[in-house]
Amino acid sequence: MTIVKDISTLPTRLPKMIAFDLDYTVWEEWIDCTSGPPFAYDHERNVILDRHGYEIVLFKEITAVFSFIINSMPGTKIAIASRSTTPDWCYTALRMLRIPQVGKTIHGCVDYFEIYPTSKITHFKALSKKSGIDCGEMVFFDDEWRNSEVRTLGVHFHRVDTKKGVTMDVLMGALREYDQNSDYGSWPHLSKSP
Repeated sequence: MTIVKDISTLPTRLPKMIAFDLDYTVWEEWIDCTSGPPFAYDHERNVILDRHGYEIVLFKEITAVFSFIINSMPGTKIAIASRSTTPDWCYTALRMLRIPQVGKTIHGCVDYFEIYPTSKITHFKALSKKSGIDCGEMVFFDDEWRNSEVRTLGVHFHRVDTKKGVTMDVLMGALREYDQNSDYGSWPHLSKSP
């Protein structure tokens, strides 16, 4: 895992929004394919169990990723964009699973939600409209290539490994790529003063 010691290791330009898919990106399962609620939360292991005891587990580094964004990138909003057919299950899971480093649930760390079965194009148009953030100022992590369609809106798409989800290395690589590929004329610079 990449350890980011201070903000000076961040690229100059940062996205105004980082969006995450859920299944195989934040957690290790398609939540739609579980047995569903009622869900039980295991506080010791930060996992939820569906009605038959099957575990829904966060990827190993996802809490570090969320914590890093919150603590080191305060001007960057966090969003969820999922085409899940069971949005209520997703919201329940997001209200249970925690980011212990910041003392909040995942739901409490997210600024914008678009969770319903449709094209990611629809999700990102809605995110842009709700937030006032241009799609070109967004980074999106997803496990499916088909969702790279959001590039047509200007979103910086990054496909993740379905066995690892979003890791710190993936996050930092995406931030560096965003910095290199963004239009210098339209991006505010991050102050790196001591």
